[in-house]
Amino acid sequence: MTSRFFPPWIWAVLVLVTDFVSKRLVLANETMLRGRMEVLGDFLRFVYVRNPGSAMGLFPVGRVFLVTVSFAASIFLIYLYRTTDPTLRWRKAAMAAILGGAVGNLIDRVFYNGLVVDFIDVGLGMKRFYTFNIADVGVSIGGAILFLCILLEGRQKSELSEASVVSGEDSSAPSDPSEPEVSHD
Repeated sequence: MTSRFFPPWIWAVLVLVTDFVSKRLVLANETMLRGRMEVLGDFLRFVYVRNPGSAMGLFPVGRVFLVTVSFAASIFLIYLYRTTDPTLRWRKAAMAAILGGAVGNLIDRVFYNGLVVDFIDVGLGMKRFYTFNIADVGVSIGGAILFLCILLEGRQKSELSEASVVSGEDSSAPSDPSEPEVSHD
């Protein structure tokens, strides 16, 4: 029943809309955020930054390259989402969150000359993490969940195959017990 009201694809929409709205609020308050605004003391601050690179400001390789890669990744994620078994809801939700984040940053790259609006600053004193945005959160959390899904699904398959070997189920045995077994000696 819940799946009908909260399908996995909704995560793409939630991440994208939250990212879009939060960035527009940052842009509307740009002058106030040019310094920094403490949210949870020194630990969590909002600060306005324009990121010319990929994740965490790394690899400033240019607008065309980053737009192309983001667009291709978004298309690939849509393909993976559509071809994933519907019973793998956590995997699909993770891919949707990654897609929402990818599209959120793609919109910035297209409309802001290749620059992405970042504003979340976390750390203590001089030890700060990279400034990021909601799209980055969607990509990071979605990526971690997707990794765990793949890891756990692999373990389940491994445990199932081990259990079938232990229980004596041999995949090379004839499927119909009435068929005689043929010796290849």
